Amino acid sequence: MAFSAKQVKALRRSPDHRYIRTREAHGRELTYLEGWYAISEANRIFGFDGWSRETIESKCVLARENRGTFLAVYIARVRVTVQANGATIIREGHGSGEGRGTSPGEVHDIALKAAETDATKRALATFCRPFGLELYRGGKAI
Repeated sequence: MAFSAKQVKALRRSPDHRYIRTREAHGRELTYLEGWYAISEANRIFGFDGWSRETIESKCVLARENRGTFLAVYIARVRVTVQANGATIIREGHGSGEGRGTSPGEVHDIALKAAETDATKRALATFCRPFGLELYRGGKAI
């Protein structure tokens, strides 16, 4: 196994319930971890210099303006690489993000960042519990 015993123990733990958030979307309640928390957990478990993230692809799939209000929607694919005991572990995730506002530059920036963060969280979730894997099946972390 590439991970140390300490890392395996950390990967078996559920996320701290204080950092689990909910929001409503299309009449459903969604449960999620915020992006900063997932990155903080990756730094804690893998070491700030033991993992990296790169955006493999990003694309604006929708851009509109209506009477001074702008909308942008992006999709992104991210690769997370973890170095553990001489092994390289690579995981990928995809995500989407939306930005709305009165500045076209700002809405594109917000949408792209949201898509990259969403993709990063999905890639990290493949490392299991501390990154909210069970939240993706509609469950609640314990």
